[in-house]
Amino acid sequence: MVGVASILLDRTVDVPSLPPRGGDVIGTEAGEAPGGGINVLGAAGRFGLTAAYAGPHGTGPIGDRVRAALDADRIEALLPPDPDHDTGYCLALLEPDGERTFVTVPGAEARQSAAGLSAVRLHERDVVYASGYDLGYPVSGPVLGAWLGGLTPSGAGVGPWLALDPGPLAALIPSRRLAEVLARTDLVTTSVAELPALGGRDALRAALPAGAVVIVRDGARGCLLIDQDGAELAVPAARPPGPVLDSNGAGDVHLGALLAGLADGLDWPAALLRAGRAAAWSLTVRGANSSPTPAQLS
Repeated sequence: MVGVASILLDRTVDVPSLPPRGGDVIGTEAGEAPGGGINVLGAAGRFGLTAAYAGPHGTGPIGDRVRAALDADRIEALLPPDPDHDTGYCLALLEPDGERTFVTVPGAEARQSAAGLSAVRLHERDVVYASGYDLGYPVSGPVLGAWLGGLTPSGAGVGPWLALDPGPLAALIPSRRLAEVLARTDLVTTSVAELPALGGRDALRAALPAGAVVIVRDGARGCLLIDQDGAELAVPAARPPGPVLDSNGAGDVHLGALLAGLADGLDWPAALLRAGRAAAWSLTVRGANSSPTPAQLS
């Protein structure tokens, strides 16, 4: 598995509620750790799928922490550090019910280059994971959009499989760029709240190639898989094994565990059930890179 979704530092603050515009609340620092694209790669790796990171990373204290986290999860960094910029960060405001709100401050991870991507060698059996955050960035967006859209189609049996999570900023992706990437995407995973920014389920299905699938996550209600013919498979959510502490990264854990399950040869229902259990488990753990291992689910 090769991830081109950017990795940055998550700085989490516990707040009693979000402040009104112009207001203030007293928060408590809850910690910081690398997040973003590492959440999916880490989850996939813990379920046995070899993972590598093909995104930019910076020179500086945050970049050093990102590389240390990659090493800890045995994720290879395929590109050299950016000598001119440090990695950016995301301020995550975490409310008592586990809901999170983000403010992202991009750095080196948002500066993907054509030269960097040209050095990435893909195998036909690889899975490429991409995020809509990067497609919306001014520097990374055009480069990554052209690279993803130009991947050899997987339907020809010679190209990698492409999984895309458009994310909460999908509306900021230029429509032509998003259409180019969707036309090459094999799996889209999104949430009920994010689906309208993609034009709704019918428009999304129409933008995808033959054989592609859409997964719509709906929190405690589980998820819905929709194939290219419109057939649906509803998968119930798993019950968290303890108190919900942090929802940050749960969707990422779901995707990483799902991709590992499919690579293991599980069918869609079995892979989605296991992914749901992994995501539910992650809700009980602080931090975004919070996937369990298979042993922790047993």
